[in-house]
Amino acid sequence: MDLSFEITGNGHPVVLIHSGGSDRRLWSLLIPFLSKHYKVIAFDGRGAGESPNPIKHTNYVEDVRSLLDYLELKQATLIGHSMGGQIATDLGTYLP
Repeated sequence: MDLSFEITGNGHPVVLIHSGGSDRRLWSLLIPFLSKHYKVIAFDGRGAGESPNPIKHTNYVEDVRSLLDYLELKQATLIGHSMGGQIATDLGTYLP
């Protein structure tokens, strides 16, 4: 997995998907509150924050799916902001 991510807290997994033009720091005020009750996964999308720049066309939905697979998450709550919300919605069409 080449995407940069951080995990805090325990419980049901919650994946935070930032908007375009930002990175996981977007969630810095929310993570401490959520991590009291949930396992919070915040990541930098490809080309943002500490994640590598894309070298070819990028499918952001597949990137999130790959992250879920890498972390062996069968279920997770997805929370997205702006473009991150669209990614979460689109990913929902892939999941059972």
